[in-house]
Amino acid sequence: MNKEYVISIDLGGTNVRVGIVDNDCKIIKVNREFTIKENKEALANQICRMIGELPYKDYNVKEVGVSACGFVHQSFIKYMKNLNISDFDLKNIIESHYPDLNVTIKNDATCTALSEAIHGASKDYDSSFFITISSGIGGALVNQRKLVNLHFEIGHMFVEYKHNTYEVEQLLSGNGLVRLCLENNLNVKNAGDFFTLARENNSLALDVLEIWKKKVAILIANLQMLFDVDVFVLSGGVMKSSDLFIDDLSPLANNMIKQFPLKPIKIVLAKFDQDAGLMGGACVAFND
Repeated sequence: MNKEYVISIDLGGTNVRVGIVDNDCKIIKVNREFTIKENKEALANQICRMIGELPYKDYNVKEVGVSACGFVHQSFIKYMKNLNISDFDLKNIIESHYPDLNVTIKNDATCTALSEAIHGASKDYDSSFFITISSGIGGALVNQRKLVNLHFEIGHMFVEYKHNTYEVEQLLSGNGLVRLCLENNLNVKNAGDFFTLARENNSLALDVLEIWKKKVAILIANLQMLFDVDVFVLSGGVMKSSDLFIDDLSPLANNMIKQFPLKPIKIVLAKFDQDAGLMGGACVAFND
């Protein structure tokens, strides 16, 4: 196979990473910085500068794939909630700075779902649903290595708790876990602190963990009733603590759907883990 190279941009709610990736999913060089928030001009300048710091001409790069944490339509970023940025025409901005580059932008979960289906944890399955649980929650459906267009973000589906209605990511994401803890009289700074307490067998943390697992299992069960996929692929920062919950999710979710003629729910962890965004952007650049 001839070596080909692309620029991949992982535009996340916390970090932005810009790198060169080859068609064997090898990262050649990558730069990382904290993502500039609430200022799209400054963010665009940051990304363009980071591209310029890469030796992309040495690798004859022509394509750029962007994995963006928000609503994206036809490579136009409509809204990135975690960055408080909307109507962001990053594609045209990059292409005006670098006329020799062609830019494709997709939602981060969509990008990573495709990379996992082609090169990763779900490559041996006909259909898969990818879920990322990090600062927010995203998801994407893949069938026969092709993305299926979904007209919703699963993180913005609704979940009920204690007579209040929340968006799923407001309660079940890494940030959502902080809120879920507060609802149960447990104060934590972040999800990492919560999982540390759970490892220490803190009784309140263990109670919250059980609630969280059941809610995540309900989400997965509902998605299986909609799409009946071969496998679910889980990724995101929360998966750093997956040993505390991953073995429980499938039994919980399967128990909820056992009366229906559906495929058993199978859950695997993403292959690319913390490089998921970079691999996703690269996969979109190679396959769009």
